Parts: sequence; structure tokens; C-alpha cells
Amino acid sequence: MRLATFNMESFGADRHDPDALTPRLDALRPKILELEADILCLQEVNAQKRKGVSARQFQALELLLEGTPYEKFHRATSERPSGKGPGDRHNLAVLSRFPITRCLSLYQAHAHPPHWQPKTAVPAYRSPQTILFDRPVLQVEIDIGTGRPLHVFCVHLRAPIAAMIRGGKAEDRTWTSVSAWAEGYQLSVLKQTAQALELRLAVEDLFDANEDSQIVLAGDFNATGETGTLRLLRADPDDTCSPQLAARRLYQLDASLPPEKRQTVIHKGKGQALDHILASASVAHRTVDFKVFNVGLPDEVFDADEDAYAGSFHAAMLAEFEF
Repeated sequence: MRLATFNMESFGADRHDPDALTPRLDALRPKILELEADILCLQEVNAQKRKGVSARQFQALELLLEGTPYEKFHRATSERPSGKGPGDRHNLAVLSRFPITRCLSLYQAHAHPPHWQPKTAVPAYRSPQTILFDRPVLQVEIDIGTGRPLHVFCVHLRAPIAAMIRGGKAEDRTWTSVSAWAEGYQLSVLKQTAQALELRLAVEDLFDANEDSQIVLAGDFNATGETGTLRLLRADPDDTCSPQLAARRLYQLDASLPPEKRQTVIHKGKGQALDHILASASVAHRTVDFKVFNVGLPDEVFDADEDAYAGSFHAAMLAEFEF
């Protein structure tokens, strides 16, 4: 079984325009075909507004998959908290050769939302504000024919880029003070770790039901392996210091590669591994191959102004398992 993840770099405009989309289709279709995935987790899938239809539709995604094996795959996509269909930008999608038996868009279903009151906001907040996630985690249950389901979490965590603080930026969008920027940065980090906690608690629910659960987390974590975000998700025995909890650890499969081969993003000449695949022991021990498709990966800063580039600044990654 081949499971892959790919951030498609804000794929699809607000209104569906097949002609304008052609360069992106030509760039991205070969990338997903190269994966030959049985299960494909996608991030940054935009949904289009259709005249006379209340909920947005994945017209760009439909066009991308047209004529490929993925066109006939089972599909699950994330929804807004209201349950009224997908958001306009950066939705999540899971495509599966195997039947998808359950699908959930996780916002704050397991952890209480944190509260936060910035000091620099103008006008000031009178009370702490509830921190809400920018997008959900997509949880799907897949029948892979082993007698036990595979639980897949398609992930796109908040990037550690300073979030907006009310009154913190001038008209030219520059920060008015380091204090405001610092609080904005703190908010972005808090959002990332809070959602990682939500994800870890969802995993714990599965382990509570069956400690041998088959679990995979895949996507853009916007964090490298040594960060607190990944440590929280892995729950390594060295961190929990409890041998009886060792069975609940998640293995970071991309860590099996040398650092230079696991890079999924290049930022100002520096390669980083921000995309990952994590798995429970019952899945990790069945890994037979792991690849990151980063040959020729462009720099997301130095190459961002090149109008001719229509692909993604993220590399796809693939894990192969023997069930």
C-alpha cells in the first residue's frame, strides 16, 4: 500500500477558469501521477464558487483528477465549522483506492480552546479571546481489507508566521512595533501547538479503543522534527518517561532518511523538512520504502517571482507499507 502527501500550493482560484488553470494542471498532474498512490493526502485545495450553488465546489480538483486513476478514487474533503461545505481556500482532501467509511473535520472536538488577550491590540480587548483554528484536521477511516480500519489524519498546521494583531499594522501592511509583531508571532505558535494537542488527543481516543490501532498522520506540519509540535505528536518514550505508554508513540517515518534527503521546502537557500508522515507501531513496522520527491525543488523565496513557475514549493512524500 502506497500512501502519499502533497501540499499543492493554494491550488485553484475563487472562480473556476479552466484556461487560466492549465499551467497549474500541466505542472501538478505529473507530480501526483508520479506518486502512484493508493491513498493521497492533499493540502491547500481551494474550492470554487458556482453561480446558483450555495456550497463551494472542488471544480479545480475535479479537473486535475480527470483522466487519472485518482478520478475514480473514494474522496473525503474538509468542511467549515458550520458544516456548510468547504472553505474558499486551503481545504484538505484524502483520495483513497479503498473505501472511506468515516470522515470528520476536527476543530476543537477534543481539547478546550485556549484563550488569549494581547497587550498591544488597538483598540484593546476587554476580555481574553478564544483562539480558533484557521483550518481543521481531516480525519478519515479507511477499510484497507485487513479486518481493522486505517485511521488517516490529513494535516495542515498553522505556519509560525506572525498572526494579525488588531491595530498592529500600518496601511502598508508593515508592523508598527516589535511588541505587536512578537504577540502576533506568539499567537501563531500557540495556534500550531494547540492544534497539535487536538490532533494528539484524537489519536489518544483511538488508542483508548484499541492500543494496536492502525494510525497515520500525513501532511504539512509547518514544523521540523526537533520542534515541540512534533515532540508533542510523537510522544516518544524518552519524553513521556513511562514505559507503559511506549505502545502509544508515533514514529516519524521521514526521520529514517538523511537530513538532506528529507527536505520538503527550500527557504532562502536553506532546506527544511516541514512535511511529515507519522505512524503508529502497527503501521510503522510495515514500512518497506520511503521517498521524498524533492529533486529540482525551487526556492519558495528566491523563485517566487518567476511567473512561469506553476507547480508547488512543497515536495511530495510517499511511504510504502506491506500489509
